Parts: sequence; C-alpha cells; structure tokens
Amino acid sequence: MSTLILRIAGAVVALVGLAGVVIGGWFLGSLGTSGTATFTDAPDARVVVLEPDVLNRIDSSVEIAAEGSATVWAGTARPSDVDNLLSEATRTVVTGVDVSEWVLTTSPSGTDEISDVRGLDIWQSTSSEDGSLSVTIDQEDAPQTLVIAAPEGESITDLEFQVTDDRWSTIAIGVLLAGVLLIIIGLALGLAPVLLARSRGGAATREYRVRRGRPRSTAGSTSEKDLA
Repeated sequence: MSTLILRIAGAVVALVGLAGVVIGGWFLGSLGTSGTATFTDAPDARVVVLEPDVLNRIDSSVEIAAEGSATVWAGTARPSDVDNLLSEATRTVVTGVDVSEWVLTTSPSGTDEISDVRGLDIWQSTSSEDGSLSVTIDQEDAPQTLVIAAPEGESITDLEFQVTDDRWSTIAIGVLLAGVLLIIIGLALGLAPVLLARSRGGAATREYRVRRGRPRSTAGSTSEKDLA
C-alpha cells in the first residue's frame, strides 16, 4: 500500500474517531452516567397537553414537573376521553423533544375558550399544588394523556420532562471509547510510512557501519616472510 493511501486512510479513520469522541462525550456529559435526559419548555399557556406519543414512547417511567403563576393542576386520562373533552379548546400540545437543544417541541391547538376541566370523572389520577407540581408516569396504564392546567387568567410558565434510561449512557460510553480507538488506529496508519522509512533508514545505516568495520582482505599480498 502506497504512502499516500496510508496517510489518507489514517486521516479518514482519525476524523471518524474524533466525531465519535465528540458525539459520545457530548451525550455522556448531557445524560450523565445514569442516562437521565431532561427537556424543558416555557409554554406560557393555561392548558398544556402531553399525549401518548410523548408520554409512552419508551418503556422507562417519565417525570413531568410544571410551574405556574398560581395553582397548578394535573390529570391523566385515556387519550380518547381527553380528545372528546378538549375538542377545539385552546391548548398547547407537546409534540416531541429536540435533542440538539434539550427542549420540548410544542404546537398550539384549538381556538375555543376552555372550561374548567377539574372534577370530571374521566381522570384516572389528579394532583394539585400551589406554584408547582411533579407527576410521574410509570407506563403501567399506557396509553395515557396528561393535562396540566392553570386557573382562568393564569398560565403554566415552565415545563420540565425528564426520562432515565441507563442504556443511553452505556451507548454514549461505547461511542466515546470506539472514537478513541479509531483515533489511535488512524494515527498509526498515518505515521506508519514515516516509521517504516525510519526503520529502513536505520537498518541501512547499521549495514553501512558493519561494512565499514570489516577488515580488508589480504589475498594476493606479499608477506615479509615470503620476501625473505
């Protein structure tokens, strides 16, 4: 294999390894060794809805924390019941997550004024706290929809969605270590021609020194004894 090909191959492998180190290190720094991902948003809406596509997307439990300008109420129910209840009511729907920024993606929905949703018999579980509350979804009752609401004239100001899966941190560590290994291999490929040339040069130098150190041949010379 020519020197140029080795150097190009080494550079490509090293760059791939560097990308793996950056990506793996970034995820590991964000997730930690526990594999906890946290996504946030500031919806500034009276009603916020998290549907099964977000709540029940993975097998791990999720924790949702919400803060509001007054009392914060939350309730879980079957998705069809919530759809029928809210219909065209104004609300903010959490549609997913953005890993690049660690934020929740949201979309406004509905145009009608919403009535008080508390106290209805559709709710599987409810909770209410002044200022902030936290709800844990264990996936046992999936699919579920979570509705978070504030009193009329108030709003949900901050929302945090947290999920933990230790497999994510394991993958991040694996990508990081694989990147380090590829960088080492890439450097070895790139330096191989230089090391090989030095090795050949050293061998040639030693051979030259050996040849210079050999005694000259005395064949055909006349000794003093023969002259006598």
